Amino acid sequence: MSQLRSAILLLVFFFLAWGNPSLADDALPPIDAHRFELKPVQKSTSGKIYLFESNQVIPKTGNLILVYENEKPAMAFRVLKNDLSKKQFVGKRVRRYDQINELKMNQEYMSLEKIADIILPPPAEVAPEPSSTEPTTTTTGQPTTEATPTDTPNNIDPPPANDSTLDSSSTEALDQIDESLDEEGEEEDEALEVEESFKIEPWNNILSVTAGYFGNSSNFSGSPILNNGFSFSYAHAFAHDIFFSKKSLQDSLAVEFGGIYYRIINRDAKNDLYSLLPFYGDLFYQLHFSTSFTLTAYAGLQYNYMTSASNPGKSLKLLQGLQPNFGLGAFYAIGPQWFLRADLGWDRITGGLSIKW
Repeated sequence: MSQLRSAILLLVFFFLAWGNPSLADDALPPIDAHRFELKPVQKSTSGKIYLFESNQVIPKTGNLILVYENEKPAMAFRVLKNDLSKKQFVGKRVRRYDQINELKMNQEYMSLEKIADIILPPPAEVAPEPSSTEPTTTTTGQPTTEATPTDTPNNIDPPPANDSTLDSSSTEALDQIDESLDEEGEEEDEALEVEESFKIEPWNNILSVTAGYFGNSSNFSGSPILNNGFSFSYAHAFAHDIFFSKKSLQDSLAVEFGGIYYRIINRDAKNDLYSLLPFYGDLFYQLHFSTSFTLTAYAGLQYNYMTSASNPGKSLKLLQGLQPNFGLGAFYAIGPQWFLRADLGWDRITGGLSIKW
């Protein structure tokens, strides 16, 4: 009964917290920001300086803007210059997210401009004060009236004037801005750019379906028997950047488990039929050259399990048992998270389709 009561209290707390966003929002500092659409029209050779156009909002110089792609953060920029008459502004990239290398020219993006942090005033202390019309007595015994000073609003700085004319109609002009920032010694914070956190392949899981020729070398036979069949497999990456961690070359190590089905017909020339369901476990090494292409190598063990045999002969015992697996392979992207897969090894010559997540 006490366990049921505890469970009910836990559910009540969950729904209260879920239904009251202030429980989570209080931990985050409030900011003043607004959304607007922009369009990159040019960029510098280095890809760090972009020229944007916007028919909605031209952000203020020095402000940060966050550009979204498919409702996910893509890049963050600091505004360097703007021109209200041309509805253009120049931004310096300060951060990249996920796999976004560059923004597409003349494509509309949703963005968010941070205007300022909202600083909440400390709670005022309420103290009793004499009324402005309440008479008080002085040392001379004569009544007098104390006036309460009125609060005056804080002075608000007027908005800054428009920046100097923005002359960025060519890539050369953006390159000059990029070079001038380097000459001035502006800090290039690599941590903000998160170059080292860029992952060619951010997914850890692979589900594959393949078909082709599968070799049977049970009991470590030196001459594998190739048979037509198909397989299902699942791989999970547990280590990244083992030997390579560059932007253009990274690697990972995974374990892969799978099952195969094939049949062997007339192996002993006596109308014999063997149905096998091998299953295996491999270490799976991946070398990522880009988001589209990956080379692989694998090695492991496979157990060839025979599900049925018709008119069996001497091959009945020879086709069952452990065998080694090793070989090479490749992945090639054909769509978001969808890949063509090929394997060439001692135990298989196959091709198929994989999905990664």
